[in-house]
Order: sequence, then structure tokens, then C-alpha cells
Amino acid sequence: MLESIRIKGFRKYKDFKIDGFGQINFILGDNNIGKTSILESIYAWACGQNVIPLLSIPLARGRYASIMQPYWIMEEIMATVNDRKTVPLEMSFDGKYNDKNECFVHTIYPSELLSEYDTSYKNSSNLVSVHNNGAFSTDVPQVSQGVPSLFQLQQTTIAKWKICHNNDKDNAITTNITLPIANVPVVTSFHNAKFIDILSHSAVLENVQIYASLKRERLLEEVTTEINKVFPEIIGFDLIPYPDGTQSPISVIKESGVLPMYAYGDGIQRWFYILGCLSLYKNSIICIDEIDAGFHHSAQQEFSSNLVKNAIKNNVQLFITTHNIEYLDCFLNACYNSNEINNIKVITIKDFHDGLKVRTMSANEALKSRNNFNLELR
Repeated sequence: MLESIRIKGFRKYKDFKIDGFGQINFILGDNNIGKTSILESIYAWACGQNVIPLLSIPLARGRYASIMQPYWIMEEIMATVNDRKTVPLEMSFDGKYNDKNECFVHTIYPSELLSEYDTSYKNSSNLVSVHNNGAFSTDVPQVSQGVPSLFQLQQTTIAKWKICHNNDKDNAITTNITLPIANVPVVTSFHNAKFIDILSHSAVLENVQIYASLKRERLLEEVTTEINKVFPEIIGFDLIPYPDGTQSPISVIKESGVLPMYAYGDGIQRWFYILGCLSLYKNSIICIDEIDAGFHHSAQQEFSSNLVKNAIKNNVQLFITTHNIEYLDCFLNACYNSNEINNIKVITIKDFHDGLKVRTMSANEALKSRNNFNLELR
């Protein structure tokens, strides 16, 4: 289990450490305090020397597939680091895992594209040469009605990204970041991990994979029963091929008929997706951003109970953010009379005049503070 993490040079964090993680962890704080960045840091640590999931999931928010524009990717890369003035760019993630420190140091060498994206880098001697074999011009693209023209897509270097594990420089891995991102080779991540944001449940293909996993493990009926407690009109879920035999999205079965799941609200979709991920990604770290999004207050307690039960059963370590103190109250109360409450930590980040401070409480401490003193935990 991940017990602590030290973040250096990532986003707003020059040097920041959080200790005392449990199996289920709530990350709380004001708007723009960096809660999502904490989740991204944990996910980055779990990725180890595998940079592509780090780029394509939490940092890019899935935008690369439709944009395919080198400057946009360069902008995303620059946004990951705290110190953008010094090239090469550096950041590190040092996690204590099963009583052993596992540190990953990232060194990023942007290509000459950076000097076009930001002319202040024109005289930098550490920029990587662009393999310009006619793939695109390094000149600033022409703008038509405010939209940059697209480049021809070939193997064009955007950056070289080097990751060193525990100062083992001989086995450091350098990845050439090129377009299209999907063609960049991947390596095995250090730890299985999944990042879930407020739009992840809309991934049709992944929902099919989740359905298949639940079906194979004979868990689909159990998930359906849990969802049915809050949405009694739902009888089940199924994959019903189209008349021509092609694969369809998951369908929701009700007494009144059958509709694709994407025709329903975010609450049903997100419930199925998150609980399904706990089954699909066993023995992993799962980061869930804004977990309360899409759930009506009346559904939160049942969902919370399902979430904790399935996380414990599947040996999943959860890191969760929320802005909603009512949801946290509901979550803690749902777990109060169960053994699972001992596995939950509430971590609050506050910005003071002398820097960021962290307060870590057990779930029991947090619940007593809320019930007895109405203590603001966010």
C-alpha cells in the first residue's frame, strides 16, 4: 500500500509531502488548492517509468485524440512542471510503498518547438532537435478565424522524457514524445492504477470491458441489485447486438423497455462505471476526482457503502476528492457501524501565509469533529 508521497516540481508543488495514507483517502481543500494535482501525482508515481498514461489520462483529459496538434501537447507538458524557466524540466514523485521508498525522477527535454511556442526559449541550448523531414514547419502556423492550422502528422519529436527509478541511471527509460501519441511505445507501470474524472464514465468501449469483466466473474447480478436499491426501475444491464450483428453499447433494461446506458443521467452511468472499475482493476490504486458529481443526495449513502465494500474486497487503494461536505458526512455515516471505517483517512490541505499545510485525520476523528463541533474539514 502507498503510505506517503513527496512531490517535487509538479504543478504548484515545489516540495510537498503527505503522510499517513490509508486504504481509502479523501483529499479535501479549497478551490484551486491542488486536490486534483495530488491525484495526478499519485497516478504519476504509480505509472513509474510509463509516461504515456500520465500524459494521456489525467494531464490531457483525453483531448489528444481529437486535437493532434503539437503546440497543444507542448503546452500540456509545460503545464506539468513547477519551474518552467529551466530546461531541462524536472519533477519527481517519491512514494513510500510497503515500507520502502520508490522514487521516480522525471527529466523532460522539450524540442525546438518550445522556442516557437514561447520565444523566450529561443536561446536555450538544451532543446532537442525536431526531426523535420517535411512533416511540418517549425514556423508559427497561420491562423484562420482564430484556429491554428493542423500539422501533417508524422514522427515529429515534441519532447524527450526521461524517467529514472531510485537513482538507477543505467536503467533510466527515455521516451520520445511524438505524434500521434497513441503510437508512442509504452512500458510496464510500477503499480496498476486507474484515474477517473467526471467524464470517464462516458467511455463506451471501457464500459463494455467492465460489463464483460462483471459477467465473467458472475458479479453483474450483484452490481445490478446494488443499483436497483436506489434506482428500482432498473431490472438489469445487457449487451444486445444491433440487427447487423455489430456491437452495441451497454443497454439498461427496464420494465418499460430497453435504452442505451448513455441515454440515462450521469448518476446511473457513473455508479456502474466506478463500481465496475473496482472489479476490473483489482489490486490497484484508483484515483477518483469529484466523486460526488452526478449523485443525488438520496443515493449517496448506498453508493458510499458499495464503494467501500468493493474497494476492500478487491484490494483497491482509493484516493478521492470532493468539494461537497454533505457527501463526506454521508460517506462517513455510511461506514460508521462497519469495520471499514478504520481504513478511511480524511486529508485536508490549507494554504497559509507561510505555505501549504496538511491535516490527516482518521475517519472516526473526522466524524466526531463533524458531529460534535461541525468542524470544517474542507
